[in-house]
Amino acid sequence: MGDNVPLLNEYKREFFWKRFSQTLLGGPKLRLGFQAPAYVYINQVILFIIPLVLGGIFSILVELAGVSVIIGYCVFGGCMGLYVFCAQLTSFLVQRKSVSSVRPNIRNILSEEDEVEFESCFGSETLNFILPVKKWKVNILFHAIASGVMCGLGFLYLIPTTLNALYSNTVAATVIIYTLGWMTLCIAQYPLTVTSPPELAIFRATDAYEITLLTRPFHVCLFCAADLVWRSYPDIVLLNQILHIVFIFLPLLWVIGLLPSIDALLLWLGEQILVSVFGGSPVATDLRLLLMLVVSGVTLVVAYFLPSTITVIVFSACIGYLLSLNLGDLCNQLIDWCKSKQRNRLQVLHSQSEPPSKPGLGWRWGWKEALVHFVTTLVIGGISFVCSFYSNSANVTVFNILGYGMIGLRFLLKILGDVQSVYVFFGLWRNKLFPESVQNMSAYTKRKRTLHRVSFVYRILLRAVSPLWAMAYLGLFLSTSSLPSFLFALGSVRSLRCIWQDTPRALLELSVVHIINTVLTLDPTSWWVTAGLGIQHLLVAAILDRLIQLMDKLYCFVVILITSYSIEKQRRSSSMPLIIVSIILLPFIFVVIVVATILSAPLLPLFTLPIFLIGFPRPLRSWPGVVGASANPCSDSVYYKQLAPKLCTALSRHRCLGTAKAGSHYLVRFQDRMAWLQVLETGYGFCTISIKGMELQETSCHTVEAAQLDDIFETTFERSGGFPVCTFNKFPLHTLTAVDAVPVDTYSDARNVLTGIIDSPDVLRSIDKCFIQTLLWVFLYHNSQKHRDSSTSARSPTHVRIQEPTQARQDDGTKMSQPTLLAEVTKISGNWESRDSGRPSSVHSRPRSQVKPLSASWDSIKSWEDNDSLDFDLEDKPKKTAFNLNSRTKDSQRHKESPAIPGVLEGFTDDEEEILKELNFGLPPVNAINANIGQPQTFAMHSMQHKPLTLTGSVQFTSTHSSKLSLPLKWRHLPIDLSRITSLFGRFPKDWYSHVLQHMDLAQDGKSSKEVADEITSDDALTSMYMHLTMACYAVVNVFGLSGLDLVSAGASHVYKVYSGDVPWSSHLDWLKEDEELYTLVIKAYRFAFKLAYDQAVLGEADDFDEISEYIQQYNTEYYFGRDNDPEWAESVQQGIPQLFSLLHDSSEGVYKSRVLTRQPVMANIGRLNPEVVRSLWASLNLELLYFTNDDEERYSIQAHPTVLRNLTVQAADPPLGYPIYASPPMTIPTL
Repeated sequence: MGDNVPLLNEYKREFFWKRFSQTLLGGPKLRLGFQAPAYVYINQVILFIIPLVLGGIFSILVELAGVSVIIGYCVFGGCMGLYVFCAQLTSFLVQRKSVSSVRPNIRNILSEEDEVEFESCFGSETLNFILPVKKWKVNILFHAIASGVMCGLGFLYLIPTTLNALYSNTVAATVIIYTLGWMTLCIAQYPLTVTSPPELAIFRATDAYEITLLTRPFHVCLFCAADLVWRSYPDIVLLNQILHIVFIFLPLLWVIGLLPSIDALLLWLGEQILVSVFGGSPVATDLRLLLMLVVSGVTLVVAYFLPSTITVIVFSACIGYLLSLNLGDLCNQLIDWCKSKQRNRLQVLHSQSEPPSKPGLGWRWGWKEALVHFVTTLVIGGISFVCSFYSNSANVTVFNILGYGMIGLRFLLKILGDVQSVYVFFGLWRNKLFPESVQNMSAYTKRKRTLHRVSFVYRILLRAVSPLWAMAYLGLFLSTSSLPSFLFALGSVRSLRCIWQDTPRALLELSVVHIINTVLTLDPTSWWVTAGLGIQHLLVAAILDRLIQLMDKLYCFVVILITSYSIEKQRRSSSMPLIIVSIILLPFIFVVIVVATILSAPLLPLFTLPIFLIGFPRPLRSWPGVVGASANPCSDSVYYKQLAPKLCTALSRHRCLGTAKAGSHYLVRFQDRMAWLQVLETGYGFCTISIKGMELQETSCHTVEAAQLDDIFETTFERSGGFPVCTFNKFPLHTLTAVDAVPVDTYSDARNVLTGIIDSPDVLRSIDKCFIQTLLWVFLYHNSQKHRDSSTSARSPTHVRIQEPTQARQDDGTKMSQPTLLAEVTKISGNWESRDSGRPSSVHSRPRSQVKPLSASWDSIKSWEDNDSLDFDLEDKPKKTAFNLNSRTKDSQRHKESPAIPGVLEGFTDDEEEILKELNFGLPPVNAINANIGQPQTFAMHSMQHKPLTLTGSVQFTSTHSSKLSLPLKWRHLPIDLSRITSLFGRFPKDWYSHVLQHMDLAQDGKSSKEVADEITSDDALTSMYMHLTMACYAVVNVFGLSGLDLVSAGASHVYKVYSGDVPWSSHLDWLKEDEELYTLVIKAYRFAFKLAYDQAVLGEADDFDEISEYIQQYNTEYYFGRDNDPEWAESVQQGIPQLFSLLHDSSEGVYKSRVLTRQPVMANIGRLNPEVVRSLWASLNLELLYFTNDDEERYSIQAHPTVLRNLTVQAADPPLGYPIYASPPMTIPTL
């Protein structure tokens, strides 16, 4: 790559210089890239300098004419507000008038895309270019008011009287600050008049509500506010002087993108206050941040007004514990519970976007969790009360015992915590206690079991002993402070919350405080001693947090600097000069890093080169918007959706994230997939994460970085002969450090080339043979299952409603001619001993429609037969289907037969006709000649040459149990010439038919399953039914559409097409496709047949029918067969089907492949990423795409970087900058 890969495309460079001038001056478009009339530039200059001209006039009036400063402030501010309002209103009216008038399109088709054709100085196109209308009309007024306020405050800020008083009448300082200050004010005001300029500090990709243009005026108002405070409190004169000097450099700060937008600033500031002041944790959503700030502020106010130190400590200890819990999920559950009042509560409460309820403690809030936290709160209150009550009697000995004991606990927690990971001592030395191999499951499980025992001790010390010990230490010695009550309350609230929110961090901070107070001999009157333990803890915590960030930023600087030359593909002609310049300017670069650390802002490597800037401060999660709300979904996203809850379960069970902190990033690698974990929030006993799925179709850049990951994990977790004691990390400077490897219940993906199998003549013949077997098996089990389901439905309770005679009406609303007893039975099944019903059970099994109410007014039928009765005792007697005789609806698709045959019932719907046939209504049929001469005859499937033709739908079975496996009436009519399939009857496997029946659960009426199977096997009528249907379907698939070819000649392409549901066309294919249920069963059977033949080719021939049955039974219960791009495939993955099988065709290589997904424990390797490297790369990506708009897919800044994993990090960014194929919502896992 190197110099061959551009940093910025040529056409983007010109675009950048256009935008840069706008950024520098606040929006004037003085560099257009095309020829424009002079008035375009003059108009923009006039709009830009109007605040300076008016400000200068009012400054002269105030300084020389004796006008009051307040009057000047008010009048000047009003004039600026009126000026902005009139300018925007004029532009709006002119452009609206031009839109309403019809004008020809005079655009020059040869002009550039952004070129504008100007007609006049004040034409609509000129005003639209210079003074575009606001998106929201209310902003015309709002921005005018904002302009008036800002300019009025700026007038007070820069008035010479103020500057002379501030700098002791120094003329040079007054002139310089006044001149440059008014330039800054003009730059900040111009966006309010026009629109926002391109900003380097872009937080959101779109500005829907025009908030960005308020950013610069907001910064100016902050400086003016400090000046107003100085007027009331002159003691801060030094601060005001510094701010005035910084004020004139605001354009430079805006140009380098250091000052954030309003929304980013507020979110960053709120997060810093929550963490540093209140002792909380960064949170997953903006709403949680707002709520936690409000609750924490209220807690501080309440603690401030409490009457005594004891009550402050007890209250702070209890509230601190409660605020450290997972209150976000509790609120979500309460909201869902309230929403479910009008719905099924259980269904709503269990349909969260988080992992499903687990049997362990902490997955969801319940009565157990509430009880545990209630008891713990009582214990905390009791201990804190006792400690604070006896605080006056605590001496130095107690202080040292608790302090050094706390230091010992911290060291012990560090050792026990590192033992759980594969590397100890800051990721440098491989842990000898960790399993030697993660592939040897027996050895892995044995060693992990030992580590879990150590982990149990670690969790007891971490979750119970350590926070209670620290609370006792604070309870005894917090009250010794002589600070004012507010600072004491602040220190108490923060410290007593921090020990629960982040126990390891709190122990480290308190240990440092104790060492300082013990080792250093300080004057009792010094500010450090008088600050008290709470404020000391707050200051040490802030310093340690910034020191940790400083170390991460120095690591990021060193790695990017070294790898820019050491990695050949990253080397450019400018690499060595940049390294030399960086060494020369090392003090300046160190200052940049320190400033970024103090601001908690990301270090920004420009284009990932060793050119470092300070990124604007932003929240720790780096991106705006709702977590998990956006992704680039594709067909592979479903695998990560299935993985997410399983991975959460594994992380919780194995505690492999250790003491994860908010802002941490982890990479999970298993097989060919990668998942990105971002820790959003942590607290006592929980950790909230977001899981992002990387695309499975890896590019060359992904392959390079994925290969590096595989090398790291392989050298870490696998080594022949085991690992010596002194084994060190071979990749100490890599951004990823291996942490753990855990089994995750997810899908393993295997793909095999079928060359030599699918095109083998023997295999093709085996598929042909197996297809008949699987087809017969599928038909038998399908009909048996339908009968079983309908029988279960028939035994369910029925609801009978008797309608009063006076209220009975027909469908047309008229009263019936005589009282009628109407019995509506919602679930009932007919049962005839020896007569086939035409379907396996009842009319409920009809595949093409729901059962319709039989509606007829038959004058000749007044009632049931004499021996029938309306007996509703459904448990003791089999019942016939109840008829609803009070209504009749005509079927639009009536079965027609011509000419009429004597004895054939006519004029009824399909349902009515079938029921009448079941009851043997009608006369015996006589011979009739088919009127449709020349068309194929329709044969009754049960009719054979040796058996007389009977009425279709009435089959005399020799077994009373055969009707339970009878085919639906619709499947018995075959529009196929019988002579075309007669030759295939010899291939019907009667022995296989008998074997399948023997292994079905057919026991009933006191007879065993084998006895019933023997009776059904001897029933020739049922056998004939299945013979005709099976061989007819077989012929449609493997005979009729092949144009005389056999299956071997048709080859693998025929197998692939049929497997994919593309049966070769024939004149009988429409009959098969008309019945969707039958067609689905045929395709299912063919897929079974292919898998059966494939397994026998790979694993060996099946010994007997029992083994074949076992194969097919497994396919039916544990497999999904289909194409991997079908919606049903994705549904099966989400449902957790054990195995999925697909047949693929690679047209580029001309080969057929199989794909098998198997749900099983898959070993997932987990590595922790350096958080500062991730934030730096994301900051660079944000600047490059949103400001430089560099969209070249081959640009340098997204090329593979095996050390910092640049390409994977870019992909893991939130859309539209990144492109993860799956992004989960915040998911909480318990860590108790």
